Amino acid sequence: MKSVVGFLLASSLLAGCSSVQEVTSTVLPASEARQPQKLQDFSPQAKVRTLWQVETGSSNRDVHVRIHPYLNGNTLIVAGGQSVSAWDKTNGKRLWQTPINQATISGGVSGGDAQVYLGTSNGNVIALDANTGQERWRTALNSEVLGISTAQTGKVVFRTSDGRLHGISTANGATLWQQARPGKSLSLRGAGVPLVVGGMVIAGFDSGVVTAFDLQSGTALWEATLAIPNGADDLSRMIDVDGKLKAIGEALFASSYNGQIAGINMRNGNIAWSAPYSSNTGVDADANGLYTTNATGDVWRLEPRTGNPLWKMDDLEGRQPTVPSIVGDYLLVGDQQGYLHWINARSGQLAARVRGDSAGYVVPALTDGNVSYSLGRDGLLSAFVVE
Repeated sequence: MKSVVGFLLASSLLAGCSSVQEVTSTVLPASEARQPQKLQDFSPQAKVRTLWQVETGSSNRDVHVRIHPYLNGNTLIVAGGQSVSAWDKTNGKRLWQTPINQATISGGVSGGDAQVYLGTSNGNVIALDANTGQERWRTALNSEVLGISTAQTGKVVFRTSDGRLHGISTANGATLWQQARPGKSLSLRGAGVPLVVGGMVIAGFDSGVVTAFDLQSGTALWEATLAIPNGADDLSRMIDVDGKLKAIGEALFASSYNGQIAGINMRNGNIAWSAPYSSNTGVDADANGLYTTNATGDVWRLEPRTGNPLWKMDDLEGRQPTVPSIVGDYLLVGDQQGYLHWINARSGQLAARVRGDSAGYVVPALTDGNVSYSLGRDGLLSAFVVE
């Protein structure tokens, strides 16, 4: 197994859950019942400088709706509530703002083909001109939109709360294909972002599987099972794959709730290794490490070729940290109490901490070189650099 994943990492890159409105069929991760651990004093190892901060007006009060910022060249695009806006990444100046009427934004933001894409709680998917914010098209999918892929070769894929993927034309919003993977009656709220890599789109589902589809036709290519329901009650049998997927070379890394983290061969879907970690936030990875936060709030670094643990940081237990973002020699995680934490990726030691959006963080930071951009639930957009 080690040699298989080693080969995958060395290879070059290949050319959702129930509706927020269906509260009776969705539950929160068990970690949310934990008392947030009090932050401990530490000796800073790095200095974090705030480049700029702006109040975008795009708030997201539902901690289970993950609306990601999107970087389009020199422009950051954010959304929340009933508003989408674009900001200059160098100075935080607003470039445009577009209201989204009659519905709350529930999915996005993503982009490609000179457009940005978002989805709403009433099932509309919308494309805006990336430079002006002008609406280009709108298509009704009839189910709440939870996740949106990047666009490639004229296709963009939307994940909806009924367990469907929709392949949509970026030119006019026409539905090109659909695939359904129905969920269970009880599942976590939320869904991951479909990952486009090469000619495939890969998505996780509530049934504990990761599935790859042909981006052009929607044909299923392979399926990998990360978890099988195992427990005495419905809560312990939830196995959603809702977190961030990460591809390096021909290796895909994915995690499931009440299940496993795994290294998967993207050529055929074979699982090269798996390790028992419960995570609904997903993973980030590079050649030196695979990084995740588990259901209790621990931050882990694993060996990406084997899944063996290298270190664990337990300073954030109960604080519901986001999936780590790699920024240089550090990992950046936000927590739902409004703090941002920079962690030494080699040692697992806390290097720096900043108080950000007081409403907290539910999506990972974007990284661009040594600059990080974080969007909080109250719409505070911040740019940081580690010195």
